[in-house]
Amino acid sequence: MRIRLLATLIACAGLSACAIGKPSAPSVAASEVQVYNSTQLVPTQYSVVERIWIDSSKSAFGYPSFETPEDGIQAMKEQAARAGASGILNIMCMDGKGWNDGELLCYGDAISFN
Repeated sequence: MRIRLLATLIACAGLSACAIGKPSAPSVAASEVQVYNSTQLVPTQYSVVERIWIDSSKSAFGYPSFETPEDGIQAMKEQAARAGASGILNIMCMDGKGWNDGELLCYGDAISFN
């Protein structure tokens, strides 16, 4: 009886965690995601949807790296599209020479317009 009760409580807790999680955003085509620099927009024009590859706790254990900035930007556009963002702001690609076999770490802010 106790095992059944415990299993039921665990199942309910798991389902309630799913229910209160971040709502899924409508998907946007990666080709529609635009790249902006910080001089093109003012903060009142947009909301940050996701800080790509930084918001997640997974970033403490690893993150994607890229051979070229173009590869990184394309991957960020795909991630931003999955998050429902229409643009990316503050893109930064840093050289990992010496600690990541010379590959690039790229990050930025996925945004939607207000």
